[in-house]
Amino acid sequence: MRWLFHPFLSLLVLLMVACAGGSKKAPEENADDEPRGSYHSNISGMAELHLSDHYTRPVGKAFGFYVGPETVVTNLSEIQGAYRVRVAAPGTTQQYKVEGYTAYDLDLDLVVLKVDRKNSAFLSPVPPIDTVDTLYTLLRPSTDLLVSKTTVRSFQETDSSGYYRLSARLESGKPAFYTDHGLAGIIQKQVDEGGETMTRVLEGKWIKPLLDNQESPQALIGLSNKSNTVYPSYQTIRGFRMVTNMGNITLRLYNETPEYRDNFIKLVTDQFYDSLTVHRVIRGFLIQTGAADTRDAGPQDVVGWRGPGYTLPMNIVPGIFHKRGAIAASKLPDAKNPKDESDGSQFYIVSGRVFTEKELDDLEEQKGIRYTAEQRNVYGTQGGAPHLDGDYTVFGEVTTGMELVDRISLLETYQGDRPVKDVRVLRMEFIYR
Repeated sequence: MRWLFHPFLSLLVLLMVACAGGSKKAPEENADDEPRGSYHSNISGMAELHLSDHYTRPVGKAFGFYVGPETVVTNLSEIQGAYRVRVAAPGTTQQYKVEGYTAYDLDLDLVVLKVDRKNSAFLSPVPPIDTVDTLYTLLRPSTDLLVSKTTVRSFQETDSSGYYRLSARLESGKPAFYTDHGLAGIIQKQVDEGGETMTRVLEGKWIKPLLDNQESPQALIGLSNKSNTVYPSYQTIRGFRMVTNMGNITLRLYNETPEYRDNFIKLVTDQFYDSLTVHRVIRGFLIQTGAADTRDAGPQDVVGWRGPGYTLPMNIVPGIFHKRGAIAASKLPDAKNPKDESDGSQFYIVSGRVFTEKELDDLEEQKGIRYTAEQRNVYGTQGGAPHLDGDYTVFGEVTTGMELVDRISLLETYQGDRPVKDVRVLRMEFIYR
């Protein structure tokens, strides 16, 4: 139910609106004994969070609320992967910098942020006075103040958390309030055993331990790898199966590039690659995937800009080169990548071609490198992409499915090398020893 606050409604109209249901104008502040806040004071404590990547491109919006003059709490999962976050008051455009995070809790899905904007109208959790059967939250799309209410289905409490389960969905990250306007907690998403997304409210008292144990602000990008998931050891994994809508490709990763190997294991465990597309194809040369913005992209969307929110340092290993079937990490050009680092998730597979001795001689002169006898033999018989050596991290190879790589590399593309027909990675699977 949504109501719009209007201070000039008469009591009669107010009662009619309150009883009518649906999306209505909000009543004046209720007349309960000793209200613990108001609609206006509560909206003043709320915050919109604007997320961007390390190239300052917007990657989403989330919500949170002030729990101290310069402290905002939100759901960790809502901002994880963002490189920068800026804060704005609901319904406004002025944004303020988030300096970093000061505390987090993986089990509760909470993170505390230190922000530049001071706000004296911060919110403090309070216990309920009576049985809680209704909770509400607020939004201000412009100058209007809207109220969204829902009934409480149940309350579940353990030694480490307590949640109100709601009958209707409210926006995650926003504060939930009792009908006397006291802060009940933070709204979160919950996926039940059947895969259905529900809405719950984490009881506000569980926020306080984080506030009591804050440290100096840390860079937001450090949240990207925070997880309480137990990831499999590389020693148990023989390879990976990339299942696509055109067939399967199996991969093997090198132990000589352990940071890339372990990062790939993490992404596969987290199902990061599932439902992404092969978004870049260069005819007879390479195919590329791993961009998060391809999961729900439309045919005309510009894609290939979003990874997991972090980069990896280059790791050029002597003797590992861009032979046909090589798997290597993508990266942006130097102008947008001053640290010359690899994207955290995007990779390409080399289809390549055969090179002559003269071409290899010319590349040696241009790049100031020397190809080994083995490299010359492989590039002259099997093929590859020798002009990429020394510039990108090669961290694996295709073991089966190169005929599919070749077929994909020959697909018709739009301008920008995106295939006209989507090639989708349905899932990435482990192949265990």
